[in-house]
Amino acid sequence: MEEIPVILVTAGYDHTIRMWDALKSTCTRTIPYTDTQVNRLALSRNKHYLAVAGNPRVSLYDVFGTSEAPVLSLEGHTANVTAVEFTQDHKFLATSSEDKTIKWWDVYAGNCKRTMQNGSIVNDIAVHPDNRQELIISCDQSGAVRVWSWRREEILCQDVPQPDVAMRSVAVSPNGQLVVAGNNLGQVIVYRLIIESLPQTGRTVELVPYINFDAHDGYRITRVVFSSNGRLLATCSSDHSAKLWKFTERPIMVGNGVREEIIQAGAELVHSLNYHSRWVWDASWSSDSGYLVTVSTDMRAALWDVRTGTVIREFKGHQKGVVCVALNDAAT
Repeated sequence: MEEIPVILVTAGYDHTIRMWDALKSTCTRTIPYTDTQVNRLALSRNKHYLAVAGNPRVSLYDVFGTSEAPVLSLEGHTANVTAVEFTQDHKFLATSSEDKTIKWWDVYAGNCKRTMQNGSIVNDIAVHPDNRQELIISCDQSGAVRVWSWRREEILCQDVPQPDVAMRSVAVSPNGQLVVAGNNLGQVIVYRLIIESLPQTGRTVELVPYINFDAHDGYRITRVVFSSNGRLLATCSSDHSAKLWKFTERPIMVGNGVREEIIQAGAELVHSLNYHSRWVWDASWSSDSGYLVTVSTDMRAALWDVRTGTVIREFKGHQKGVVCVALNDAAT
């Protein structure tokens, strides 16, 4: 059987997109991207497409092609595209932008199907893993975390933990039950995402506060990413580190006339990943959650063994800071 390839892609301020042989730490393909900086990368689940978010367009490349030209250019945003994510079936693509909109694209038709007006710069989005739910979660410069119905182009629920403290990154767990957002003060806010469908009231969607914790002591959180199995959360920060967390629940006894047991939720630090010498901007997990790749303004990408919290490979070649990474090593 033909070996399933590992696709590792990085991009940065040097206006290049680089694809790597992850086992040998060598660059196998370089794509010039001279029109604009690259803000975010996404790989389709089937590994056919690489989506590149720039300013103000999104470009799609054939992962196994040789041309330096994109196979498709998605035009419609009028400012920096801050995030891009494929659906699980890779038929659709969601994007967010500093133009205060979120867009839903048909990949094969190459056009925009829905536009959601946010009213504030959108810093990040996450697509709910169950396509049937038709949900996008966003976070923005005003500090809001919102859950959208992309089909109806409307907000279903929202929370603003600290007004005017920008939310930088948002993620939804692989099982769709948790939403995590990180802000400019190094804080992580975790919600339970409750979706109920009742014959009388129809579908209701709620963000229920679950855990808040200080992850990076006043430094900006640049990215939050769940592991593929949902057991760990990676946070990246301007403090030059990435950190790995696991959520815990333990029973405690409380007395209020009658002693009873309640469940206390928390976040436990598993590893502080200290290798980079400048801001850590992005991270991407392996399909088995055993490895993590981080990228930094120090021009390096690092491959971490999650079990030990140590760097096992580094990737050098960019001439300026590296700000985004995408990894797909899953069997298709």
